[in-house]
Amino acid sequence: MSTAKLKQQPIIQMDKQVIEDVLLFAANQLLLAVHKQRKVILVDCGSGNVLAELVLQEQPEFLCKINANLAATTFMKNTIQFIKVNKNTLKADSTTNVDFDAYGIAPYRNNIVVSSSSAVKIISKDGTPIHMMDNTTAGREVFKNPRWITTTTDGSIYVTDWGTDNITRLDSSLTILQTFSGAILNGPCELRCLNNDQLVVCCYRNNTIVLVRPSTSSMTVLLDKQSGIEGPKYLCFCKEQKKMYVARADKILVYKFT
Repeated sequence: MSTAKLKQQPIIQMDKQVIEDVLLFAANQLLLAVHKQRKVILVDCGSGNVLAELVLQEQPEFLCKINANLAATTFMKNTIQFIKVNKNTLKADSTTNVDFDAYGIAPYRNNIVVSSSSAVKIISKDGTPIHMMDNTTAGREVFKNPRWITTTTDGSIYVTDWGTDNITRLDSSLTILQTFSGAILNGPCELRCLNNDQLVVCCYRNNTIVLVRPSTSSMTVLLDKQSGIEGPKYLCFCKEQKKMYVARADKILVYKFT
């Protein structure tokens, strides 16, 4: 992947709907969180057409896919909202209340992993605590502002931290396995796994998309400002179509791996 070439494709324009997060839900569908308008939108990747909209009770922050028909988003007010996705329809499902501010979210085996103001927690879908790791349990400052989370099929959990400019790799008991840091990770935001040994991460303050390889601890710039990347925060990747989607304000930049 580090030697792959990326060719920019036509931009998907979202008509002044400022995107808070972007999630590939199916091979040809994107789910978008539109924070200010308190809604999520299902979009066709090819045409850019809006397939469905769902207005929520609160402002959605982060998104994740739970299974083939279920997504979840976090609200700042201690709530996780589950959303049913059936073909071209969106429907609010159950909510789970938690006793912390919920930020990044990802599925983890039969549970979910969530970041809060200074901790990472594994909880059940109904909010029951399973594991937690914060600076107190770690015995040192690990997190300042943990935000985006992704998981891999080998059981690893990766967390970006806006305050430390680090990426932390954790296992199923939230033990620290690896830490990535350096000037290349300036303002790390959303990260997605391409496979167990390749992750892509938005580096907001560097105006770059970076490839991280845990096996070698290597980090390589894939896209930069010359490629149209400016202040990136949200991205997703479609393996089938070999496309990367980078959300920026009211548009989605599309890149094809060749």
